[in-house]
Amino acid sequence: MAKERVTVCLPPCDPGDVQDAISAAMTPYDDNREDVPDDPEWMGEWDYWQIDGRGCELPVRAGYEGDPRIIGGTLTISGTPRVFPPGTCDGGPRGLLDLGAARDPVAAEAARTFREWHEFASHYPPARPLNYFWEKHQAAPQALRGQRVHEDHDSQSVIKALHRERPELRDRVSSYPVDYVGDDLEAFVERQAMDVLPTHALLTLDGEWTYAGTLEGRRHFNTYLEQLPPEALVVRVLYHG
Repeated sequence: MAKERVTVCLPPCDPGDVQDAISAAMTPYDDNREDVPDDPEWMGEWDYWQIDGRGCELPVRAGYEGDPRIIGGTLTISGTPRVFPPGTCDGGPRGLLDLGAARDPVAAEAARTFREWHEFASHYPPARPLNYFWEKHQAAPQALRGQRVHEDHDSQSVIKALHRERPELRDRVSSYPVDYVGDDLEAFVERQAMDVLPTHALLTLDGEWTYAGTLEGRRHFNTYLEQLPPEALVVRVLYHG
């Protein structure tokens, strides 16, 4: 059992009713529910929860920071007072949340990283992706295969130069930049930006609990939030499951 976060989407309701609305939305996934479906393999998702988006707070649109519809949990799970980064919250009406303020800086940084890597790499022979070396050494003894794969990959001139000359760039593109960055600027930027908003799970307006662990799951998460009606509520919830 571990603590995770789910982003709960709710129909509009009064600020004083948000706790009850989340409870109603979460109830079908309660480990302790008594009306368990007639399925021996059924398992719930949580055994306790609270409003708490600490570390994944949502930006509030400028000018709405004091709006009574903005949601913020007051205590951490350990009972200490919450301290919010300026201009952020645990949730509120989707129309009052500045989703772009979270994603746009990440997208801009990803574009800069992509261009820096490709400009750096252009001065060296083209590098091959890691998978090329796994295929090259597929006949090697299992105990030696991984070592040979990584030695060959790291012996490429651009990879050696990256480690030697640009460690700060290596930290952004990883030690496997051909695989990590790729050749498609738009795809790389999208992947980086899509990682910003998703939590472990999403609970939709129609009560569907989905996970964001895959690229497609994260894409769905972002698209779903963007397409929500402006008055629909989006709330970060910490749960133990």
